[in-house]
Amino acid sequence: MSVRNVPRSVKLLAGVWAGVLVVAVALAGAWLLRSPGMNDHVAIAGPSESELRVVGQTKVLFGHNSVGMNIIDGVSKVYSDASVSAPVVADVTGGSVDSEGEGAMLRHAYIGVNEDPMSKFAAFEEVMDSPAGKDIDVALMKLCYVDITAATDVQAVFDAYVSTMAEVEAAHPDVRFLYTTAPLTADRNWKSKVKAALGRDDQMGPADNIARERYNAMVREKYGSTGRLVDIAAAEAEGTGERSQDGTTYYVLNENLTFDRGHLNEVGSEAVAAELLRVVATQSPVA
Repeated sequence: MSVRNVPRSVKLLAGVWAGVLVVAVALAGAWLLRSPGMNDHVAIAGPSESELRVVGQTKVLFGHNSVGMNIIDGVSKVYSDASVSAPVVADVTGGSVDSEGEGAMLRHAYIGVNEDPMSKFAAFEEVMDSPAGKDIDVALMKLCYVDITAATDVQAVFDAYVSTMAEVEAAHPDVRFLYTTAPLTADRNWKSKVKAALGRDDQMGPADNIARERYNAMVREKYGSTGRLVDIAAAEAEGTGERSQDGTTYYVLNENLTFDRGHLNEVGSEAVAAELLRVVATQSPVA
């Protein structure tokens, strides 16, 4: 039978089913893109004006890598929103300090190599022992999400972190050191789910965030009661619910805080910077 001879009712029925298929595909795509337990709005509780002014009088050294730069960018936004002059920021990577760095209240340095947390611990010790570490009031370092994955020996990384922090604290007794949790990644979108199914792991899946949760739980247990914990992961997970895989609970980066499922967008940068600034304010010798 030719298409021309197909009854009109059959053509109409085929059209209806085609429409149903299109809607089903659209809904499936929306379901894949939409993460469970996710709010559209992320409330950012910024530091008070007095806290921001305290931080502005505190000399801080921050060792980091890519997500850390997102956080640095968020600092100026937090100050701008509060109509308070932001502290001068200087890059002291390598440990050298120029004339601008000497007057900067917020020094930051790229440390180590991504995917090699041990290199970051060693580099942080080096920058603390360099001219960049002189006359510092508060110091901290952070890992990146790529440093903790499903393939990581989480216990070994945690033990090395604890050892590093103990060593720098002993070497610099006048500095107040802060502690940090590791950043998270957002739920997989449909493209990354397909890639994972094809064996192209992006190290941003449930098993990777489960490893980060294990690491962060140990950090919280060790340092949570000190008042010096900058809980980056908690700030990133704000507005999300628990996830579970194989009976293990974990958390994810809120998709509204990121532009690529790992790095922070403007809102995310401000949210985590606010967490950092609040803790610095409470630990500053100026307070």
